[in-house]
Formats: sequence, C-alpha cells, structure tokens
Amino acid sequence: MKKHIMLLVSCIMVFNLFGCAGSQQHAGPGDTGKIEIVDFKGRSVVLDKKPRKIVSLSPSNTEILFALGAGDKVVGVTSFCDYPEEAKKIERMGDYEGPNIELIRKAQPDVVLAGYVQEETVKMLEKMGIPVIISEAESFEAIYHSISLIGEITGTETEAEKIIKGMKDKIAEIQAKIKDKEKPRVFYVVWKDPLTTAGSRTFINDVIKAAGGINVAEKVESWAIYSAEEMIKDNPDMLIAALHSTDEGMTREDLSRDRIFSMLECVKQGKVYVMPDDNIISRPGPRIVLAIEDMARVLYGD
Repeated sequence: MKKHIMLLVSCIMVFNLFGCAGSQQHAGPGDTGKIEIVDFKGRSVVLDKKPRKIVSLSPSNTEILFALGAGDKVVGVTSFCDYPEEAKKIERMGDYEGPNIELIRKAQPDVVLAGYVQEETVKMLEKMGIPVIISEAESFEAIYHSISLIGEITGTETEAEKIIKGMKDKIAEIQAKIKDKEKPRVFYVVWKDPLTTAGSRTFINDVIKAAGGINVAEKVESWAIYSAEEMIKDNPDMLIAALHSTDEGMTREDLSRDRIFSMLECVKQGKVYVMPDDNIISRPGPRIVLAIEDMARVLYGD
C-alpha cells in the first residue's frame, strides 16, 4: 500500500493506553527542575530540565509543538512534517517509518517525541542515552491528553489548556447544530484500488461520528480492504473519498465515472464528495477539529 496510506495505518496499530500518560514536575529553579513523564506506552522518562532542543518524529507531535508556541525548540522533524509552514524549514531526519538515527544523534536533542509505532527507533535512541517520550495519541479522545502531555514537557501548560478548551467548544458547537438532524450513512474511500476503507478504531471513523454521520464500514476494524459487492449492499447515503485515494489524486468526476462507484444510488444522485485535506483527518492533533467541521459541512451543508 502506498506510503501515505501506511502513515494512516500507523494511527491504529496499538491498544489505547491513554489513561496511563501523565507527568510530574519536581521542584527546581527555572528550567533546571527535573520532569518525570509517564508516556503513552506507560514508560517512565525523567528529563533533567525543560527541553530546549526537541526532535519530533511524527507530524502530529510537530503540529502540537507549534500550536503550543514551542516551535522554536524543534531542531529536527520527519519528511512528513509539513504543517505549519515553519516546520518545512526544519532539518529532515528521515521519515515516519525510518527516522535517521545518526542525524538525530548529531542534533543532540534534550528529548525526542516519538510516534507510538516507532518502538525500534525508541530502543536505539535510548541506547545512545537520548530521552524519548512516546506522545502521539492513538485514539480520538487521547488527542487532548497528547496536547496536555507535550504542554507539560515544554512548560506551555496554560496554552495547552486553551487549545483543548477551544477544540471541545468548537466540537460542541458543531454538534449542537446537527443534533436533531437525521444522520446520513457514509462510505469513506481511503484508497481506490484495492478498495480500502476506514473501519472502527480509526480517526476517520471517529471524525465521521463526531460530525454526525454513520460509517457503514464500522463493522470492520482498522483500515480494511472492502469488497465492492459489500459496499453496494451497504447502500450508503453518501460516498466520500480521500483527496489522495489514488496516486494522481481523486475528484468527484473520477468517482462518478468509476464503473463500480457509479452503481451506487447515492452516486447516481450526485451525493459524492472528496475531502479537501487528507492530513487533518488522519493526524491526531489540534486540526482534527477542522476535519470534523469539514465533514459536518459535507454531511449537512453550510
């Protein structure tokens, strides 16, 4: 499966350890106070001080760091870290699936913020004496805690609280507007060939539900290859596709002309949509709210 789809797949590969993550700061003057972190894998990590040099190994960690105002501390990112614009100027240290250990070592970071499927990388960095904290959320609800955890690491707790409150308020506002509306049934195309969709335990499924929709493929788990016959049998009210569900990119016209999709009643009625940004719907960070807003707009209109 294509590289950007592999990045999506990584979002649901482990069990939810959300309740285990947290931190405790020990008294100390200024930045010299030690911080003890219990990360998303239940690992206890002690930092001698608040980090001044951070390497981020996942796009969501990078986005959270910049949202918290800690982007100036980031000295290394992956090739997938493309938001905000400032992140593109930071040195690339490999990609999500294969971080460059030597480049990370040369950067001499105070801490590395890792994704939750990068366990081999974590082990190699720890052998070099580099502290690593797994701070990437693996569930929708855990996004809030990921923001809070990174806020504690960087000393931006107040900003983290503001971001979390803003996210929750916006989601509540969206849901209040649609609470009495009939929920449309949706099929989401993650990849066209082979036909792949988002089942339960995926961020896309959570976004569809938060936006007031019903995912007809929730009966399957994770990112699943789905039969065309089953999709047609499901008879969704809407067909929604990722913008990059093909190498060339997907359009409404592509979906409408497709031999299989054109058999769906919803496609015949023109209820076909392409999400404008794959990243916001698949990255466990603050912009997940924008994905919910976009999805609600697709499901219910402006």
